[in-house]
Amino acid sequence: MTRSNNPRLTCPHCGGFARIRRSKGLTPIYREGVLECRDAECGWRGNVAFEITQTLSPSLKPNPEVRLPLSPGLREQLVAESN
Repeated sequence: MTRSNNPRLTCPHCGGFARIRRSKGLTPIYREGVLECRDAECGWRGNVAFEITQTLSPSLKPNPEVRLPLSPGLREQLVAESN
């Protein structure tokens, strides 16, 4: 069984699998695209947006242009390590 790298999304109408047909990155943390239901009997299509909202684990190669808040758990861990 091959595993897809695409996220599993569902159609908001029929609940079937939906796929991203195309997308474009507008910033390093934000993408917009077109989502399409794979159920031919449903046929729904719509716009989708993805945004990275926080850091769960810090990067070893950080981009200085990217400013993401730390998750509460990571913040607590870093504070505990600094004491």
